[in-house]
Amino acid sequence: MFPIITPDDSVSESHEQLGTKEKYWLRIDDQLHLFKIGRPGTGENWAEKIAAELAGLLGLPHAHYDLATWRGEKGVLTPSIQPKGGLLVLGNESLAAVYADYPKHKVRHVRDHTLGRIHALLIDRKIGFPDRQPPDDEIATAYDLFLGYLLLDAWIANQDRHHENWGLIRDRERIYLAPTFDHAASMGQNETDTTRQDRLSTKDRGRHISTYIKKARSAIYENKTDKSPLPTSDLFRKAVAKSPEAARIWLDRLQQISQNSCLGLFEQLSPETITPSAKQFALTLLALNQERLLEHINP
Repeated sequence: MFPIITPDDSVSESHEQLGTKEKYWLRIDDQLHLFKIGRPGTGENWAEKIAAELAGLLGLPHAHYDLATWRGEKGVLTPSIQPKGGLLVLGNESLAAVYADYPKHKVRHVRDHTLGRIHALLIDRKIGFPDRQPPDDEIATAYDLFLGYLLLDAWIANQDRHHENWGLIRDRERIYLAPTFDHAASMGQNETDTTRQDRLSTKDRGRHISTYIKKARSAIYENKTDKSPLPTSDLFRKAVAKSPEAARIWLDRLQQISQNSCLGLFEQLSPETITPSAKQFALTLLALNQERLLEHINP
């Protein structure tokens, strides 16, 4: 079973204003950790934990998450990805530094948050990798690594890659793409068990999970004039065209991940953390999305 961390109730704290969830910075063993409380009636806590583990299976640099309980609240605990003396510059600030008219204070439905702008920013060779070395020789730019983040999003149906959910880290003389973080809006964690069972068993193709997975939308647009952001799978497909060699690396890694490996992760969640229906739904979603990505994308 995944351990559940229980920080002392008396640890020093400060409230985190960014985002919509209730979050607190805790100082544990002289290191800052962010404690995020999952919203009632959702599976945000297990989704955040599992998504990070799946990122690890892909070989992506990612924020580490532990299930945790603090002052009677259930959530996840993650060490700060910002190094001591370093600075996390989120995507909105990074893009605003390049595009003077970028609406950096707007959080949702930001049409200026386009794939083209992200690509133009991240192909700069001055932007390095979290681990200093790329995860593969074919990963030449930060964009190539970000492509792996987009593959993860398409696989887990993460619909929250808005411009404050990625960024760059400035650390002394270095600047590099931050590890991927904040993936709780994924794997159908917000659905009820009744809806999950209906979508798994219905003969209505319009309601079936195989149709449901195609509706997952990213928070990244193709053009500033578009009314809606791209679906996660379409976004990855379009992103692939900008770096097909790097995409091959990430798709090969996805292909090597077995359904048993995914099941093994979910089996480490307690019945108090995830229901059988939520587990079945998430595993089915992952299997279907993996199949779609591997069958229909040939960079």
